[in-house]
Amino acid sequence: MGIGAGRRAGWALWLAGTALAGAPAAAQGVTGLTVFGDSYADTGNVVRLSGRPLPFPYVNGRYSNGANFVDGLQAIYGLPDAAVRNFAIGGAKTDTTNVSPLLPGFTQEVAAFRASGARLGAGDLVAINIGGNDGITATLGGLSLAQAPLLGQVSAANAVGNVAGIVAAGARTLVINGFTTLSGLPTVAASGNAAAANAFARSYFDGLQAGLAPLAQAGTRIFLLDNGRIFQRIIAEPALYGLANVTTPCALVASCIGAPRAVQNTFLSLDGVHLTEGGYGVLARYMANALAAPDGIAAQAEIARIGTTSFAASLLQRLDAVRLFAPGPGDATAAIGTAGVAPPGPPSSPVIVWGQGGTAGAGRASRTAATGFDVDSPNGTIGIEAMPSLGTRFGLAFSYANPRATLRGGAGTVEADSYQFAAYGSHTGANLFGDAVLAYGRHDLAVERPGVVDRIGASTGGDSLVVAAKAGYLFDAWGPLRLGPIAGLTYARTRIDGYTERGDPVLTQAVRATGLDSLVGRAGLQIRTAAWPLAGRPVTAFVNLTAEREFLDGSRTLVTSFTTTPLLPILTPLGRAGRAVYGQVEAGLRADLSPAVSATLAGGTTFARTGGDGYAVQGGLTVRF
Repeated sequence: MGIGAGRRAGWALWLAGTALAGAPAAAQGVTGLTVFGDSYADTGNVVRLSGRPLPFPYVNGRYSNGANFVDGLQAIYGLPDAAVRNFAIGGAKTDTTNVSPLLPGFTQEVAAFRASGARLGAGDLVAINIGGNDGITATLGGLSLAQAPLLGQVSAANAVGNVAGIVAAGARTLVINGFTTLSGLPTVAASGNAAAANAFARSYFDGLQAGLAPLAQAGTRIFLLDNGRIFQRIIAEPALYGLANVTTPCALVASCIGAPRAVQNTFLSLDGVHLTEGGYGVLARYMANALAAPDGIAAQAEIARIGTTSFAASLLQRLDAVRLFAPGPGDATAAIGTAGVAPPGPPSSPVIVWGQGGTAGAGRASRTAATGFDVDSPNGTIGIEAMPSLGTRFGLAFSYANPRATLRGGAGTVEADSYQFAAYGSHTGANLFGDAVLAYGRHDLAVERPGVVDRIGASTGGDSLVVAAKAGYLFDAWGPLRLGPIAGLTYARTRIDGYTERGDPVLTQAVRATGLDSLVGRAGLQIRTAAWPLAGRPVTAFVNLTAEREFLDGSRTLVTSFTTTPLLPILTPLGRAGRAVYGQVEAGLRADLSPAVSATLAGGTTFARTGGDGYAVQGGLTVRF
């Protein structure tokens, strides 16, 4: 029922040329498309049932001058013809009737699908366009303003009953084209009865939303679009959508209907009810954009978590770099002082001020319902600490970071101002050491994603709490080298506040608060040097090589709803993010520049981590008073 590989490729190029955002298929995992409805969705079923081609100006068995929105979705998701099943029949109403008396309605479409024994799975998208024929036929037949709301309720109940049958067959994700007005269609606008048509539309849309709410609350992801409002936006600003005439049907304009398809596609309407290929393309873009909208939300908590855990990790790395061990037997560098080997007496001062700056970054691959991203986070930290006794440190630190994440496939950006505080402590004996960090981060997030013709944005906040600890035992090994086992544990709890997007009112979402918990364990080996002279100054270095594992799987459910359909929560379950063992290497050094000033450089990177790795590097100065 497709339009062929060549035509589909051309359609995909047209969609890309009209600023369709990214490639949502990868994140959503759409592997099949099943379609129900009326002439907007029919790709040849009326021709098959009647045995006759559609009359001019329709082509390719579609109520269009070319492709319709089903072809658009097929091209957007890169689906072969075999992955598309279309039960839509031109003229179908929400019940068993059709504008053409010999053809079936929506109820028979669903019955035929159910009778086939087909089942729908997680990768199957269901697209439905139904209800317009109920309202338009009644409007042109003299529907009164008083009758319209009741008819809308009846049609909505019919549609909801049939949708329930589709859900019973396993449907998990449905995009449904509804409408709150019909007056954007030239035939309705010219009928003299547009008020009744709009009263029907409002009642129908509200009935759909209320009737579908129990299915949505039970976990079926239902994306109900308001085509009436889409048409109003197009009519108000046609140039933004690549259209020139949005009020007159192309078929009534000689210079349009006889022109090449590219000229025809500058008109919204083909015949007063149906759209041109250009109009259907806009509709397909809205549908795909709505379906992709929840997928970028998972990144927000992940980005905040990465920021605060990176802050905590940088403090642990710094403690490794400045660690003071008692001198080993025969250590020739003990007299050098405080650069990694403790002097024989107490420290010159118990108060230390330090600062460091650097950057951290990470990448995460896309998975079902979660768009991947790449994040870079420049940051700076200042701290103050005390050494009340040899080998013991306590400190406070403040960090500012400005992480910016780019979502994969052009799906948007997340930028944050992160303000982070930490308290930490460390104790080092002759061989045994232990460090602990308690860190808190407040994140002010700016979220943006592409709409169909404009950007959609939001501002929100979030918090992260991280508790990290590490311990080790270093043996005196070969001369100036020490090595031994280390182990650690990091727990992170991140919460992102709820918010409402701003932008195109058809596509804006209300997003509920969400969170993420993480528990990472690590074990491995540390190698470090005693102090050695470099340019007359003492230098020490360390290397950590650890195996790490995330003990929590990151599974959670995101809850959103479109601002036009607040009764329909969209529950998006996120599966496991991966709990496989991966590696990390950290390294650092400290150089005493003077008896009161030392420099540190430390960093680390993960490797072989399922879903993407992260890195960080920091350089700083420490001053004793």
